[in-house]
Amino acid sequence: MSDFDTIKRETNAQLGCATIWLNRPDKRNALSAEVVKVLSDELDALAADASIRSVFIRGMGKAFCAGADLAEIQAMQTATYEQNLASSTALAHFFAKLANFPKPTAAIVHGPALAGGCGLASCCDFVIASSAATFGYPEVKIGFIPAIVMVLLTHQIGERAARDLCISGSTIDARVAYHLGLVSRVVDPEKLDEAALALAGELAKNSPQAMATVKAAFWGIHSMSVEAALKHAAELNAKARGSADCKEGIAAFLEKRKPKWIA
Repeated sequence: MSDFDTIKRETNAQLGCATIWLNRPDKRNALSAEVVKVLSDELDALAADASIRSVFIRGMGKAFCAGADLAEIQAMQTATYEQNLASSTALAHFFAKLANFPKPTAAIVHGPALAGGCGLASCCDFVIASSAATFGYPEVKIGFIPAIVMVLLTHQIGERAARDLCISGSTIDARVAYHLGLVSRVVDPEKLDEAALALAGELAKNSPQAMATVKAAFWGIHSMSVEAALKHAAELNAKARGSADCKEGIAAFLEKRKPKWIA
């Protein structure tokens, strides 16, 4: 476990999987400025740790994450525009860091994932949800807006579905979220731990270098034209063919053995 009060970390050394637990169950794991800073620092540490192959995020208590800390937002209503912009920018930078994290990430969602909490899940590569989980962006119901998460959500599920969720403020169940593309897999509540462990096992078998390159490619092509994206993809393809992991992976396949990745 880590020493932070707002989060806890568990590591499965065999699979190289680090699980970050949001640890504010009394606040439904709300994303305060402190939590965002601690999470951001934790991601930096995990990115630099070669023994970590994947990072999962979970929530203690009944909720995965209920979004922003409303008490904190209420306090910020008397702040200047510049102060609010600094706070919002820190949150945007954190979401960008999570979305562009060089190792596979997964949100393991057992209960409500709302507002910024839904955004937190949306930034992960995988979302494994219990059938009891719920998702939504209810900010408009209290006069707020899901401005930052809208950017990434639109890339994930398309503008029509994103508009529906963000303008209606409706809450959807895990099955609906799956059909929209917001969730990767839906399992029975009692099988959530098993599904998370299975995913960590799958990721542990893959080339760290290749997975990092794929993640960077997805992030990079968002702002490119089709022509530019294809040119960029061809360059990545050429580089991958000469990489150490590709050479090892092909050799292992032909020799009918497990690959020995460099990191």
